Amino acid sequence: MPDRRTWLPAAAGVVLAVALVLSGLGQEAWQRGYDLAVYRDGARDLLAGRDLYLRETYRGHWFVYPPFAAVLFLPLLALPATADLVVWDAVLLAVTVWACVKVFRSVSAGWSVGLGTAFVLLSDPFRESLVLGQVSPLVVVGLVVGCLYGGRGGAVLAGLSGAVKVTPALVVAAFVNRRARWWFASAVAVVGLVATVVGVLVAPESAASYFGSLVWDSSRVAAPGTTTNNSLAGAFAHAGVSSSLSSTLGLVLAVPLLVLVVVVALRADWLERTDRLRFGLLVSLVTCLVSPVTWSHHALAAPIAAVALLAWGRFRWLVVLAGIPWLLPVLHWGTLAAETRPVSLLVLVALLALTPRGGPARGRAAGDGLVARR
Repeated sequence: MPDRRTWLPAAAGVVLAVALVLSGLGQEAWQRGYDLAVYRDGARDLLAGRDLYLRETYRGHWFVYPPFAAVLFLPLLALPATADLVVWDAVLLAVTVWACVKVFRSVSAGWSVGLGTAFVLLSDPFRESLVLGQVSPLVVVGLVVGCLYGGRGGAVLAGLSGAVKVTPALVVAAFVNRRARWWFASAVAVVGLVATVVGVLVAPESAASYFGSLVWDSSRVAAPGTTTNNSLAGAFAHAGVSSSLSSTLGLVLAVPLLVLVVVVALRADWLERTDRLRFGLLVSLVTCLVSPVTWSHHALAAPIAAVALLAWGRFRWLVVLAGIPWLLPVLHWGTLAAETRPVSLLVLVALLALTPRGGPARGRAAGDGLVARR
């Protein structure tokens, strides 16, 4: 029987999230379904045999995903344009609720699972995803839940996330972990490679353009100084540093963060699902920091990580402070307020890295609100 302590707050979160989107608060008219229209155009170009990366939107944006992503977007063409956003958002809501309940039940129990799910649904990254019709929530939960599962099934989810968005492929850092190497990381690499090859075969010219040069060209996304950029490069640009120097500084600081991911992967006890979850969240957050441009919807792992860290019970006051910027539309309050997002990402990354192996209360019974060791 469904636990009402979980589903009542979660259901309330769904209702409030839909109401927030329908209210139009914090959004501009052009945003409604904007990214979903880009996905439809990409799928349409794929079917027509056109180059996926030559179509520019009326706002100066491009299709920026690997060819394999366009393959996955083909079913959108079977939906009427008037209904595709409704269907897409329904999928986002269903998958995100499912994923949050899975994740939060692995670290907590009772009301906190439902309340945590509601928090994620009402967060700015998820609200923005619903408005734009974004694929990012599916990529994030695929990576995080894939790591939580940790086996071959989880590897399929994580591998597909990397094949759709590239940056989640950082999850293959788990290869340095002896237990994860063949059980998970190798399978992730195989799934990602197969999916990428599928994209190359169906759109070879587009694949050559993408992997040859476009994948490195962040200017097709936005300039680092864009107010809504949450990456390290964006943080420096918001502080008044030039775009070129901001990008350089972002690359320099990416090195210790990538090393941190490898160290956490190496030290993780892959038999502990809390360690696997911690690693998945860390990978997702680090990719947000090291990418040249990171929009809010890319950072859905931030509110998820905040809820998990609260359940683990360490540095709760700091976790609350780090979680607040993801609930509020701070990016609309100027560049100073926008700096709170990358700072929050850094804080969450540090707290995840400091969480003891196996979770803070290793060995405690599941009835105490934490998952016992398998």
